[in-house]
Parts: sequence; C-alpha cells; structure tokens
Amino acid sequence: MLVVAFNGSPRKDGNTATLLRVALSELESQGIETELVHLKGPLSGCIACFKCHEKLDGKCALDKDIINECIQKMAKADGIILGSPTYFSDLTPELKALIDRSGFVGKANGDMFQTQGGRGGGSRSQGGSDSCL
Repeated sequence: MLVVAFNGSPRKDGNTATLLRVALSELESQGIETELVHLKGPLSGCIACFKCHEKLDGKCALDKDIINECIQKMAKADGIILGSPTYFSDLTPELKALIDRSGFVGKANGDMFQTQGGRGGGSRSQGGSDSCL
C-alpha cells in the first residue's frame, strides 16, 4: 500500500510539512509505504483547453511544471493526503493548481482517482479552514 502526501506550502520545512510528516510517520509505523511531495512553483492552474479530454493519456497538456509527475504519483497511490496552510481564508495557489488540473485529467480519463480514499480535516489558527475542507 502507498500513500502520497502533497505539501502545498511554499515552505518546505514549515508547519504544513511538519504535520504531513507526522501523519506519514504514523502510516509508516503501520507498515504503509509513504512519499512526501513538495509542490514547487510556479504552477499554473487549469486553462480548460480540454486536451486531456481529447488525448485521454492521463496527462495535462501543460507540461512545464511538476503536475504531470504528481498525477502519475496519485494514480499509483492507494491514498492521497493534501496539505496546505490557509492564506487569506483559502488554500495555496500551488495546491489549487494540483487539485484543478489533476481533477480535470482524472475526470477525462475514466475517473482515474475514484478508488483512492479521502477524508477531510483541518485546523484553524486565524480563520479560513472551513473553505479548505
């Protein structure tokens, strides 16, 4: 079993990464293989070009960043964890780009992520976590 976590924070060793490492550590103690991916920017959002609906190859047509690599990791994973700090009451643009582009590619390719389990969670220090759940 493999669980991949994506750190949407621009801080590689910030609070979000620390919390993701804690979660992954617990999974590892249960014998589950894990991987932590830091979303390095700049990442662009989906441009709704619909190339993923035409090609049906499991990839986004935008290929100058790490999103397609992330999509491949997500497709191989049994579980996916998304982590983001809340900036101005929302998640980071990097994580939003991953969600939008991987979601569009996934839908175009037979709901390729529907077997991965998911669960929401959040913490709140100065508001905004509700929109991130």
